[in-house]
Amino acid sequence: MESATPQFSFDRPAALREARAILRHHGKSYYYSTCLFPRELQDATCAVYAFVRLPDEIVDNSPCETPADLERVRQELTDFGEEWRRAYQSGESNHAVLQLAAQTWHKYRIPYEYSEEFLRAMIQDTHQTDYAAYADLEGYMYGSAAVIGLMMSHLIGFQEPKTLEHAQKLGYAMQLTNFLRDIDEDFQLRNRVYMPADELARFNLSRDDIKNRHFSPDFRAFMEFQGARALQLYEEANAGIPLLNREGRFAVATASTLYRAILGKLEQQGWNPFPRRVKTSLPEKVVLTGKAWKLSRT
Repeated sequence: MESATPQFSFDRPAALREARAILRHHGKSYYYSTCLFPRELQDATCAVYAFVRLPDEIVDNSPCETPADLERVRQELTDFGEEWRRAYQSGESNHAVLQLAAQTWHKYRIPYEYSEEFLRAMIQDTHQTDYAAYADLEGYMYGSAAVIGLMMSHLIGFQEPKTLEHAQKLGYAMQLTNFLRDIDEDFQLRNRVYMPADELARFNLSRDDIKNRHFSPDFRAFMEFQGARALQLYEEANAGIPLLNREGRFAVATASTLYRAILGKLEQQGWNPFPRRVKTSLPEKVVLTGKAWKLSRT
């Protein structure tokens, strides 16, 4: 959707503080990486993250047990989308964070359709709990994660169009990593299985194995298979880091390295996602940041 840049009148410092607080609270690894950007890019990243986090919170923190619950969540998402469109087109909104995000979209010329794809994926979460094949899951991941990589590419800047292909791959890699880490939580709290049903079946598994937290040699083999897929996506994504403008490479390399390390933590746990939710400690993040620095300089 093409739109002339509107006039914005809002308390930008207060909106930035709120956006930064959202990122710090909900995305600790993202926040750590974001702090490695120059200040202007930090602010823009906080605006983008806050924009995508708000509807994600609507989906994840609202009861979705009855048809009435689902309809209420869909209506909240629809209302959010309409308020976002108003902010983007007119600069006006009842939510200063949306004004901040709209201002960022216009300043960095982020295609509006990326936001539409993201909101479409959030609505998809209200009615789809399983995915028949990886192609179906990838379609969901495009809207829920790959477009965020595309948004960030526009913030950082790039010269070659193929940069966007690598950015999408990083979105897929990070999202698949999330799904592997959070298999148990996604099912127990939200009745969602973000794993392809046909690939589960190939390893003699079903959603019942996830429901019952049944970890077996087959389950381990399945996790290793998905982990290898994610690692390949990181390799393909990292090849695009040198194509980004220089000031953004270190932060992106750090985000990629930190998320990739989650796979290593899962491997240390025997690829069993059920005992506890794996995470990297602050000392581990510091060491990984050194590795990311080298990656950003290649």
